[in-house]
Amino acid sequence: MLDIIIMSLAIVIAVITAVWSSLIIVKILRLKKQFNKAIVLVPLYKRSKWTYFSVSLLGLCLIADIVFMAVLKAYLLCACILVIIVALITLIIFMMTLKCAVLDSGIVIPYKFIDWSVFYDYQIVEDTIFFCGDKKGFDTMTAASTRLTFDENNKEKLIQILDQYKLNK
Repeated sequence: MLDIIIMSLAIVIAVITAVWSSLIIVKILRLKKQFNKAIVLVPLYKRSKWTYFSVSLLGLCLIADIVFMAVLKAYLLCACILVIIVALITLIIFMMTLKCAVLDSGIVIPYKFIDWSVFYDYQIVEDTIFFCGDKKGFDTMTAASTRLTFDENNKEKLIQILDQYKLNK
């Protein structure tokens, strides 16, 4: 009885993970399409390196899962774990390939597009920038993006463009 519950739970978790990853990948593909259609005014760069570590760790988990599948002969459970790991690796790789920039139509930040009509405010510290909003601009009053870097040569151009469009004047 416990085996059936564990197998059922593993299948449900694998299906949920695959569907969730697919939905996020579709969202990322839409952002990429929006990025490719627009004119890049100032490129922005993600600062985080956790994604490389995550893919490496998940790769090790994938190898361990295949070894456990061969040794333990628990094919269904290991196949569910395999689906989860592959879905997460694919998702992280898509996340890594997403480019960020200030575009002519808005701003592409990690996993989100900010249209100029809802752009509220920003903050620049040296060569890093983050975007912040309130209930008029983002999903919540405390909405803020992660810190992104930019080329120091583009600082004046970036400030000029953002000041032109920001709603917090």
